[in-house]
Amino acid sequence: MRGVPRFQLSLVLLALVVLCGAPRAVAQAQPPDAATSPARALAAAKSWGYQLQKIDPDVLASVPYDVIVIDYSRDGSDERALTPDEVHKLKVKSDGSRRVVLAYLSIGEAEKYRYYWQPDWETSTLAPPWLAAANKRYATNFPVRYWQADWQAIVFRGANNYLGRILNAGFDGIYLDRVDVHQEFEKENPAAAEQMSALVKALAAHARSLKPGFLIVPQNGEELLEDAGYRAAIDAIAKEDLLFGAGRSKHPNSQQQTDEGVGYLKLMTRDRKPVFVVEYLDNPQDIASARTRIEAYGFIPHFAERKLDTMRVGDLPPVRARPAGKR
Repeated sequence: MRGVPRFQLSLVLLALVVLCGAPRAVAQAQPPDAATSPARALAAAKSWGYQLQKIDPDVLASVPYDVIVIDYSRDGSDERALTPDEVHKLKVKSDGSRRVVLAYLSIGEAEKYRYYWQPDWETSTLAPPWLAAANKRYATNFPVRYWQADWQAIVFRGANNYLGRILNAGFDGIYLDRVDVHQEFEKENPAAAEQMSALVKALAAHARSLKPGFLIVPQNGEELLEDAGYRAAIDAIAKEDLLFGAGRSKHPNSQQQTDEGVGYLKLMTRDRKPVFVVEYLDNPQDIASARTRIEAYGFIPHFAERKLDTMRVGDLPPVRARPAGKR
């Protein structure tokens, strides 16, 4: 720039800085939602993680997964619920790409540690008619007659409903547990399966009326996938114990059990929707074999501890400190 006056040179350099820096500043200001919608991020997912207890958003922000499933609260209580800012931070992976964050919601069981629980419900004379006897495996959980209006009011139709808390916190969608509870009510209610399908459809429609694009991902109950309307209402499905643990923990399922489950789940992959599988395994050989099989089906595996109090990264179990004096 020989011959250019110094003040003009300064103006030129300033203009170059502004022009070169502006696009970068705009890109950094964009929220992750602007780059990729939750639905697209879910459809493109190749990995996922699952944790329901001892939620620490600072720790979870560092995991590499494309999708994570967590509770809306650190301990299940309203008092320790995650804030919208915490949920928003979880939507951004460490490389800046979009992560899908789903909130766990049991629609087939009531849980004693939730905000809606009333202590006198455990007294048979005061229990609501929709509440059944406690789950034999988990004493804090009670199967519910989910087709009854009073239970649905708690989940999503009432003024103080559970779904509202999840929506207000900014989650991308819900991960519906105990969809398969309809199997426990089929003698009492021959329409139990159809009514579970109807509940999921109604919940999905209501949630999306409040937040368009809200994601619906049921866990288990894969036999309901025979209903094309049900498949259309959901964005993905998750399956526990596809290969191991359906009868005894960490023991292989029968080939017939696996084939039946895979047959139903393939209805989703044919619709080009993801299938997430969680196996509760520790043995590295079992994990390696399970990963190969699950991925061959076109499904997305995750390996967890059944307590779901940590989020395992990779295929090895988490390293735990040994108690003092133990070897």
